[in-house]
Amino acid sequence: MKYDGSRPMTRGAKRTLTAFSNGMLLLLTKKPFEEITVGELCEGAQYPRATFYNYFDDKYDLLEYCWQTLAAQIGLSEYHHAPENEMLYLYFDRIYDFTRENRSTVSQILLHNPENGYMVSSFRSFLNGQMREIFQKCMDAAEKEIPKELLADHYSNTLFLVWQWSALKDASCTKEMGRTYLRMLLSKIG
Repeated sequence: MKYDGSRPMTRGAKRTLTAFSNGMLLLLTKKPFEEITVGELCEGAQYPRATFYNYFDDKYDLLEYCWQTLAAQIGLSEYHHAPENEMLYLYFDRIYDFTRENRSTVSQILLHNPENGYMVSSFRSFLNGQMREIFQKCMDAAEKEIPKELLADHYSNTLFLVWQWSALKDASCTKEMGRTYLRMLLSKIG
């Protein structure tokens, strides 16, 4: 993102960034990410292309900003203060709760964006990055014989599958059941 996030954000910048990220999410509920154009994003946000390019390099950069915004909305930074052995489950809880609260929007986005498409792949990469941060904080990950990066990828993929199953595919699956599935699947590695 071109906008300097290290300095305080003005109201105008907040409004502009919100308009573009909301526009991206709205378009994702209607069509695959690959078919979305910068022109459509600008039209939906009601800003000229020049404004878009003042903030973002391209639509991929905007999608990355959407993931950062999602992380802030669901409070993923708060897992850093949790006990090491609970970080992953707090992370799952936050994603699960957000998905349930926004079920129709998330379902529409996934309906139009296939699992092998860029948007879902980008979300998986986002999860992997978050998982790597968890593992940097998690001391017992360093004690395992398996490399941290491999464990982070495995945990991230398992978390993604359990999240997808419990929050999207099986409406009767509670958060507690999802946590139990996650614990059972990950305990086989320990």
